[in-house]
Amino acid sequence: MIDLYPQKQTDSLYGSKHSKQMKRKITLLIGACIFTVIALATIQGYFIYNTYKLYEKEINTSIKKQIARLEDTEEWEKINDTWSIHSKKYAKEYAKGKITKSSFTKYLTIKKDSLSGAMKTYMKKMGQPEDYDIDYSVYLNSITVIKGGKKNTLFDGKILILANDTLKKNKILSSMGRWETKDSNDELILVIKSNRYYSFDELQQIIISKMAGLLLFSVALMAFVVFLYYMSLKNLISQKRIADIKTDFVNNITHEFQTPLATMDIAIKTLQRKDKQMSPEHYSNTLAMIARQNERLQKLFRQVTEASVAPIANKDSIQVTSEEIKNMIDDFKLFKPDITIEFTSQKEAFTISMDRFHLNTILINLLDNAVKYGATRIVTDLKITAGNFILSVEDNGKGIPVQEQSSIFDKFYRVDKGNIHNNKGLGLGLFYIKQLVQTYGGTISVKSEEHTGSLFTITIPI
Repeated sequence: MIDLYPQKQTDSLYGSKHSKQMKRKITLLIGACIFTVIALATIQGYFIYNTYKLYEKEINTSIKKQIARLEDTEEWEKINDTWSIHSKKYAKEYAKGKITKSSFTKYLTIKKDSLSGAMKTYMKKMGQPEDYDIDYSVYLNSITVIKGGKKNTLFDGKILILANDTLKKNKILSSMGRWETKDSNDELILVIKSNRYYSFDELQQIIISKMAGLLLFSVALMAFVVFLYYMSLKNLISQKRIADIKTDFVNNITHEFQTPLATMDIAIKTLQRKDKQMSPEHYSNTLAMIARQNERLQKLFRQVTEASVAPIANKDSIQVTSEEIKNMIDDFKLFKPDITIEFTSQKEAFTISMDRFHLNTILINLLDNAVKYGATRIVTDLKITAGNFILSVEDNGKGIPVQEQSSIFDKFYRVDKGNIHNNKGLGLGLFYIKQLVQTYGGTISVKSEEHTGSLFTITIPI
């Protein structure tokens, strides 16, 4: 079969290649944007983390200074000596064998509450406006008694000596203490080890409040960068879509105009070669075909123009016959000889208030849409029921995904399935059909699933 549109195929291949290149560039640009955002977020996160640690160190240093100030008073020495002096006495008694380890532990447990109360009162009295609300605690780790070079352990473990308040989590070591005393009378050496802790549950909240300005600025900056990338990509994709539409328009409008021209060309050549051999009926049919295609060619300009504005309804009543519909289908089949199209009609003739060209446009666009999406068999049915004109076109094509069915009637929308058909479209066919149907007060619906074909039904009041 001779290809009537070799240039269109070349343009289509070029357009497809150009579109793939654009898609590749957009994909690379999206990848670069994502990488840049991740890199910026990582760098910002690193600096924010370091800032957090710097504030944490600064607060801990201030707290340690606060503790050092609290421990540098005579009153504190008295509180601390209360348990240390008694511990030394118990150690001497233990060395003489007069007490046991358990009695010493019991003493510390009893003494803890009074020492903690004294510590709490002391810290309130010594508090300054710039001080942090901390918990302070002292733990005894071990007491070792050395007599005559022989070591004996009175206590080994970890026991609370005092605490100013209910202990919070995340205790931080403030200092480690070690005292060694020698009693020359009893020839005893005592080694006492203890640890001092502080805890500060509001540390994170205070640091975050200090960093609030930085965090808000960082989030705003990242949001602004993402927004700029989004707008850039959106504009690029929009420009690509416009470029694709322009390319498709040049390619496909040529095809739309060449279809009636090619039909007329075939009819004219038939007349030139067989004018003497043709029967009057054949001759008349050929001339009628030329007239129909000439009318369609003239009105195609209107279709392109009216795709941008609402069609104007012509509600003059016209008489339409089944034979006329069949002729429209036969004209379409001239260029689709491999497509099987069946047509059934409830009535041989009917009257409808509708422009004949609009009726032709609806039917041809539905047939063309079915072929574009892989149909090899189309069933067209016409009914007049309950005061409605009902036209249905069912095909065995690739079908339309359910999630896309609400969008197929939008202007310039095309189901994104790659180049699955021979002729690319403008995305105007179904849009224009819907405009026409609504102009005449009708409705259009679609039932379809992928790989099972589609059924379009048009209902227009008579």
